[in-house]
Amino acid sequence: MIIKIRIRPKQLAALLVSICLVLALVLSACGQEGSTTTTTAVGGDKVYKVLNPTGNFVPIETHPLAPRLDTLAGKNIYYYQSEANPVIMPVLLERLKEDYPTATWKYFETQGHGEEVLIESDLEGVDACIRGVGW
Repeated sequence: MIIKIRIRPKQLAALLVSICLVLALVLSACGQEGSTTTTTAVGGDKVYKVLNPTGNFVPIETHPLAPRLDTLAGKNIYYYQSEANPVIMPVLLERLKEDYPTATWKYFETQGHGEEVLIESDLEGVDACIRGVGW
């Protein structure tokens, strides 16, 4: 079985130009040092370098993640539901209370923004915060 395809000269020219442009983009990206996302280990943690797809450099202040707890048992936990699922979050809290009966739970719920959200002074004496956000 032989399949014949007819390509007009303008279509062939457009196809060849498109192929050349794609190859030029690929080759130019390959030639740029550090242009890909990289992972390096720093003290056992992974650090990711991610490029801004718009090409604009925007300096930001970064902060490390909070240290992870080995267990929630005996800890003071702030359970913060913000714009989250009103069905799942309360059920999850009840399950966590069953699994960690010695933990002290502080529950906070808001659907708002600004002054209605937690501020740093609300978290004094708290060992961890579990926050649920969803849209």
